[in-house]
Amino acid sequence: MIKALLLRRIWLLRNNLTSSVVILFLFPLSIFIFTNLAFRKIPEIGLYDVEFDIWIYPSMIFLITGLGILPSIFRDVFDLRVHNKVLSYLSLSPYSKRYMIFSFSIVSTLESIAIGFIAVILFSAIIPYPFSFIKTFGFILYFFIYTFLLSNIFIMISILSDKLSTIFISLFVFIFFMLFGSGLIIGPNFYPPSIDAILSILPLVMCIESMQSYLFSGFINWTHTLIPIIMVPIILILNSIFLRNKLSQ
Repeated sequence: MIKALLLRRIWLLRNNLTSSVVILFLFPLSIFIFTNLAFRKIPEIGLYDVEFDIWIYPSMIFLITGLGILPSIFRDVFDLRVHNKVLSYLSLSPYSKRYMIFSFSIVSTLESIAIGFIAVILFSAIIPYPFSFIKTFGFILYFFIYTFLLSNIFIMISILSDKLSTIFISLFVFIFFMLFGSGLIIGPNFYPPSIDAILSILPLVMCIESMQSYLFSGFINWTHTLIPIIMVPIILILNSIFLRNKLSQ
């Protein structure tokens, strides 16, 4: 099933080659303009004593890949289930629901790697790449955790939503959270202690904070690293249960 989904991605890319290439270049550029150029004038936006370009660099990569995989998950899970009813036929195949969710997650992660690689190339032409080889290796590991966790969150939203209005509102709220509540752009020190306490227990925020801690101070917060890793299979299993219930209705 993973191979079939990858071939479908390639087929869609070939049939929309011009628009896809334009988006792949304009999307990272727009993220750079509306994050790097806009927020650099806000003092002490982050937690660490580093230059703003270094602080915002991994956040831009995470934002681009996170928002970049959203359309494909919407198309593969929500649209094929609600509008085209394709997932109903897939449920008759020998694949388990858990494997179906795992396949969607893997393909989304691979797609995010391609998007992230293109973004790094484009950003490196504008600002110098700031991390050493060892820190780059750690950044890639956190990138996998983040993408796999985020894709399963998007999949959960797509499964639980039965109407376009519901999924659009849900995704709008979640994207707003990613921009201003996840710690990618604005550090938790901008929020009151009560809000900070709530945000700090979210697995996605833990992953981002641990990534920033490792890249900017060299300290690995093992608790904030392991909890998101543990949450990934839990959410995957929940998604398989939700999908089974939806398809049986």
